[in-house]
Amino acid sequence: MSAFNPLALLWLLVAVPAILLLYLLKRRRRDQVVSSVLLWQRLVQDVQADTPFQKLRRNLLLLLQLLLVLLLAAALARPFLRVRALGGKNMAILIDASASMRATDVPGSRFEEARRLALRMVDGMGRGDAALVILVAGQARALCPLTSDRNVLRRALERMRPTDTATNPREAILLAASLLAQRRDAQIFLLSDGAFAALDGAEGAGIPLGSARLRFVRIGHRGDNVGLTALDVRRSLGGTFDYQAFAQVRNFSEQRRRLTLELYREDSLIDARELTLSPGETHGEVFGIQGSASDLLRARLDVADDLAADNQAALVLQPRRQVNVLLVTAGNLFLEKALNVDPRVSLAKTAPGAAAATAAPRYDLVVLDGKAPERLPPRGRYLFIGTGGAAAPVAITGRTEHPSFLDWDRRHPVTRFLDLSSVQIARALVARPLPWGQALAQSEAGPLLVAGEKEGLRSLYIGFDLTESDLPLRVAFPILLANAIDWLMGSDAGTASLQARTGDVVPTEVPAGVRRLTVVHPDGSRHALAVEQSPLFFAATEQAGIYRFEGRRKEGPFTTRLAVNLLNEAESDIRPRDQVRLGSASIAAVDAHSQRVPREVWRWLALVGLGVMALEWFAYHRRL
Repeated sequence: MSAFNPLALLWLLVAVPAILLLYLLKRRRRDQVVSSVLLWQRLVQDVQADTPFQKLRRNLLLLLQLLLVLLLAAALARPFLRVRALGGKNMAILIDASASMRATDVPGSRFEEARRLALRMVDGMGRGDAALVILVAGQARALCPLTSDRNVLRRALERMRPTDTATNPREAILLAASLLAQRRDAQIFLLSDGAFAALDGAEGAGIPLGSARLRFVRIGHRGDNVGLTALDVRRSLGGTFDYQAFAQVRNFSEQRRRLTLELYREDSLIDARELTLSPGETHGEVFGIQGSASDLLRARLDVADDLAADNQAALVLQPRRQVNVLLVTAGNLFLEKALNVDPRVSLAKTAPGAAAATAAPRYDLVVLDGKAPERLPPRGRYLFIGTGGAAAPVAITGRTEHPSFLDWDRRHPVTRFLDLSSVQIARALVARPLPWGQALAQSEAGPLLVAGEKEGLRSLYIGFDLTESDLPLRVAFPILLANAIDWLMGSDAGTASLQARTGDVVPTEVPAGVRRLTVVHPDGSRHALAVEQSPLFFAATEQAGIYRFEGRRKEGPFTTRLAVNLLNEAESDIRPRDQVRLGSASIAAVDAHSQRVPREVWRWLALVGLGVMALEWFAYHRRL
């Protein structure tokens, strides 16, 4: 046993001698002559007891008073015992609710294990202890404020639910640190498997915690999982298939795994591939798909592992739509043929000049090769190749010789599926992206690909003349043009598929005149949305699966579908981490079953002291 205030025991040095001194003081008596002392034996014994150091013998009141002083002094010292539990005086309980916490390597799931542990922490709170609960997923949500009411904390823990999103606990830790500011003995408990990136603040620094202490409580035992990490589809540029689907699988476990990758169109199995993956191996498969209806395409892994959320993914195929393209060029056979190969494109061609600017509003997309006409319409969709202009997302600042692609964004719709590492360029423009432009590919002298969008304008910039590079001779060229058309046209292009990642905000097109939608979530729950604009930005994508948007227009009811997938390697890698990074520091995981916390026992000592006081009062009055 230890004490929070051991100096309180010094009261014993004052109170005990004071009580003893009162008992040692001699009483003053009046002399009285009597005829006999035979009947006064008790009085004589009492007189003998009044002599120094004799009256302390066998005195119950003295013992009770000394015991009372001892108990009160011990209670003031605030003694405590260390018990096996997690907790503290003021604590924030952060529970990871991301997709990896659905792993079933512990009874129920990791999320359920974290909830059980948090409930034990709440049940073990002492009087005066306070706690708050924060759910950590795509966004941090405080489920209850700092409170000592254990019933409020239990209700908050019982109503929380896991999600299929990725997680970054940084916001949750900052929120907890701010709520615990100026609190004594503040501790932040992060209950997680640690499947997230390093927790960095500004410029790579650690997260400011103030006076609080962060403790990482690891949940989970193993990482036996195989997951889908990519699923996408593109329209075939030739051949017998209308679409090509690409699925990527990775083995995150430490054992060699055999599995079947199945591809479904709606509920019909159209293909299956047997795979054998070594530990850590990634494998991709390409499937050919015929037909152009708006069907649901679903990939599924037939495998038994610890995480089911990444064993399937889906997308909604989109039918083709004709795109009217105006090519403004002095002559470029490579570009003209590449555009004609795309079955969506209806191509018209004109020479640079004022006539091109006049004709531009009549076309869905304008491709400007080498020279852009002046006074282009401020709204529209433009592809600038080796030139700039008022509608371009860049400002041209000069020229450079022999640039090369250093890096490019592999996730942007324009540059996905591309390999630009060996493209040779003789000359290129040097450009600076405008505030509304996003650089997609970089060279030594600046960006070579820039995309931008603002106020009805969407444009893409390619910073070199195609005839001064070998890009038209590479497989990446038709893919780049197809991606560019898809992105520039957006929803009007009839993109190859509709899909999103969990946690994304998804723009959803709504037919004109519709003012209310009903959203059916993958778990079957429904809720209504008011439509104020189109596209409608839908953010409640925490579950993986198929969302249905139902509504009614003048022509009758309509339904659209949206596929939302996990497809996140960090969440599929469910191996529990032994530590997490906080800036440049590492925080080692603690074992929830080996930790000890102080529990004060002064209230019990005070209660015993109250009983001793009552006994002393009873003994005194009985003696009288």
